Amino acid sequence: MGNLAERWCDFSPRIRLGIGLVMVGLLMALGVYCHREVISDEMPVPLSSQWQKMMPLRGVNSVEPASPAKPFSALDFDTEDSHLVSWQPVGAGGELALEANWQSIPPLFIQLAERGQSVRGFSIVPERQRLKVTLQLEALGDD
Repeated sequence: MGNLAERWCDFSPRIRLGIGLVMVGLLMALGVYCHREVISDEMPVPLSSQWQKMMPLRGVNSVEPASPAKPFSALDFDTEDSHLVSWQPVGAGGELALEANWQSIPPLFIQLAERGQSVRGFSIVPERQRLKVTLQLEALGDD
């Protein structure tokens, strides 16, 4: 034990200060690490209590059965906002060509999904005062 004390005293004051700072830094890092562990252990308790409060709010039959898809007909897309130009069926899908305004194009994709159709590709080309929309379709669920 006496040897350690003599060695400590033999170090210059700068080295003793450096060793002391390193030790303080290590203790601080250890304290921060241990403090984070305590916080992560306490987190599930409040979350589980919130979960228990929310469970009674959930309905008995919260999962709604999927509504059957509407049958697909190209004539459904011949409206005042979009005009059916052509429909060429091919296998389980086909090519649908419409003349439409810009505002009526995004709802087309929703209408097609409601009717069980997937869009493999499409193009939009300006034509006269309207846009010509060409959609390559295939039926959903058919592999």
